Formats: sequence, C-alpha cells, structure tokens
Amino acid sequence: MKSDPGHQSKPKPGRRRWWLPLLILLLASAAAAALIATKPKPKPVTVVERAWLVSTTQARTARYTPSVTLYGRVESLWSSDLTAGVAADVQEVAVVEGDRVTKGTVLVRLDDRDERLELAQREAELKQAMARISTEITRHKANLEALPREQSLLKLTRGEVSRLQDLVKKKVGAQSALDTSLQALEKQAISLSSRQQAVDEHGARLAEVEAARDRAKALRDQAQLELERTTVRAPFNGRIAKVLVSPGRRARVGDPLVSLYDTDELVIRAQLPNRHLPAIRAAMAAGQPLSVSGSIDGIAIQADLRSLGGEAASGTGGVDGLFRVSDGGAQISQGRFVRVVLSLPARDGLIALPHESIYGTDRIYILDENSRMRMQRVERVGETRLDDGNTRVLVQAPELAEGTTVITTQLPNALDGLLVRAVE
Repeated sequence: MKSDPGHQSKPKPGRRRWWLPLLILLLASAAAAALIATKPKPKPVTVVERAWLVSTTQARTARYTPSVTLYGRVESLWSSDLTAGVAADVQEVAVVEGDRVTKGTVLVRLDDRDERLELAQREAELKQAMARISTEITRHKANLEALPREQSLLKLTRGEVSRLQDLVKKKVGAQSALDTSLQALEKQAISLSSRQQAVDEHGARLAEVEAARDRAKALRDQAQLELERTTVRAPFNGRIAKVLVSPGRRARVGDPLVSLYDTDELVIRAQLPNRHLPAIRAAMAAGQPLSVSGSIDGIAIQADLRSLGGEAASGTGGVDGLFRVSDGGAQISQGRFVRVVLSLPARDGLIALPHESIYGTDRIYILDENSRMRMQRVERVGETRLDDGNTRVLVQAPELAEGTTVITTQLPNALDGLLVRAVE
C-alpha cells in the first residue's frame, strides 16, 4: 500500500535529541565557572589590638596626716541596774526614761515604816548595852575602893583572934569568944576573896558588855542601812535608760527598779583595722594623742583614744578601740552608731591617689613606656582631705619611682600588660 505523500511520518523513538540535556549541563557548568573566576577577591582583615582610654596622674611623695574612717557605737563605761535592797512597797518613782540626773538624785522611794521600827528597836538595844558598860565601870570603881577596907578588916580580925587565943591559953578568956572571932575571920577572908575576884574579873566582864555593845551597834547600823536603802539614789551623773517599776508595786529584795548609765564616761567603741595597729600602738607608746571626730544628728562629736580592747572576737579583722567622748556627749544617747574619722600621726614619703586608682586593697597599675598596664603592690595607710574637699587615698610604696605615671581609671578587665591610651 502506498503512503500518502502529503502526510508526514512521526520520528521514531530511538532518534530523539539525547544531546540536548548534556548541552544544557555543559553550558551551566561553564557559566558557574565563569562566575567563580570573575568573583571579586576579599581584602585581608588586619586585627588591631584595642587601646583602652584611661586617665593618669603622677606619683609624688610628700608628708601627710593619714586619717581612717571608723564605724563605732556609743557606750558608757559604767551602766547600772539599780535593785531593791529591802522588801517594801514602791512609794514614789521620781524619774522617767530619758531623764538626766546628777549624783545623789532620788530616783525611787520605798515604804520605810518597817525599817524605822527596826531602827528604833536596835537603838534601844544599843542604849541598854551602853548602860551595862556604865554599870560595870561603876561597880569596878566601888570594888577598887572597898578592897583596901576588906584587907584592913581581915587584918583587924586576925589580930582579935590572936589576942583571944592568948587569953584562952592563959585561962583568962572564954573559948566561945574565940570561936566567934574565928568565924568572923573566916567570913572576912571569904569577903576579901570575893572582892578580889570581882576586881580580877573586871576585864572579862567589861569585854563581854562591850562585845554586846558592839553587836548592838552593828545591828543598829544595819537597820540604819536598811532604812537608807528605801531611798534609791543615782550613783553618778547619768541618764535613765529604763524605769522598771511603778508606784504601789511590791518590790522584793533584788528586784530591778531603774537602769541608768554614766554620761560622764561615754566612749565610742570602734574596731581598728589590723593594718593600722602598729602605727596606733607606736603613737600610744610615744604619748601622742589620737582623736576621732564625727557627728550624730548634726551634733559634733570629739573623742580621744583611751585604750585598746582587752580581747579580740574571733573572725574580726582588728581590735576594738575605746575613745572617750570629750565634746558633744551631753546630747547623745547610749547605743547610737556613729561614723568617725581617726587622725593618725603625720608621716613622710606618702603618695596621695584617687580612690579609683586602687584595685582591691593593695594594688595599683602604672603605665610603662609601651603604654601597657603594670601591676604594683602598695601599702594603704589611710586617707587625706584636700583643700577642695575631695579625699585621696594615702599609700606607701618605696619601690615606686618619683613621677611614675599611675592609672586612675577603674577598668573592669584590668590586667597586667593590657594596652591603654592615656587621656590628655
């Protein structure tokens, strides 16, 4: 059968264009290679070390008077809790909390009627003992006067007996008269012996009645003391801290009545850091006065170092100093906390630096010739106040050369060798 010449035949499957995908892939690869070849090359980045901006100052040594800021508490050397010395009803309370009193001021009165009765009884016993002493002395005087007479009567009686014995021997006298005379002699001898014994025992009897008098006097004095204890008085110039009773209350022996403290012996107890103790002890040994100054509620306080504490509590960084208040004590109360400044003896070779230049407690950083930070150890000795009112930290560093540049900026990342740039 012949085919139609106007009808085109379809290509066979085996004759498809297989080279077309390969061509597309080659063209894409060539385009990618061209893009990579013509890509701009990045310039190499040069890492530059950052220089931190800092301010500086020059280290200059001079003579300064160091000062140390302390925090202390106002105390009194003498504080007393007055208690009842007798069991009695409270009759009067003459003070209230906060009152200022002088030595001898009446604070509390107790009912004294029982003590007055006791005192009257003891005074009567004392008078009785005194009367016994007077009686004994009078008796002794009488015995001394009668003793020679007793001796004379005994001598006369012996003479009478001797005469009657001669008469009886001569058969002239009666035996009965001799017996009567002998009886009289014995009686007189006994009387003389009794009188002599009374004279000899006078010292013992007098000592006995005097002991009774002394006992009666002691009891009288004790009763007087008990009576005085019914009136409670201030033992020193002070201020009332607490009133613990009220009128009408029954007070037993030992019950607290009033608490007060001595305003003439006010001190400020403040802890002295260990690093300042050598200078403080040296000043005390040399007799140099050390004083602190501060204020409470606008009241200027001045105090002088009296002594150092007798013991140091564990875990503390120093020793307590007791500063006796010399000015302003009349207007402050015990227990108040106060910030004071201690002035130490003047010293040479100290350097005044801003607070910002101190790292920790004993480190500063200096600037070397390569503009890098170098750590330097210093000894902190106190502070000083300049004429403009600003304060500076005083340090001692013998190995630090005069005029050395000290960094005065606090950098959080400060370390040895850090690059910095000083601000003009």
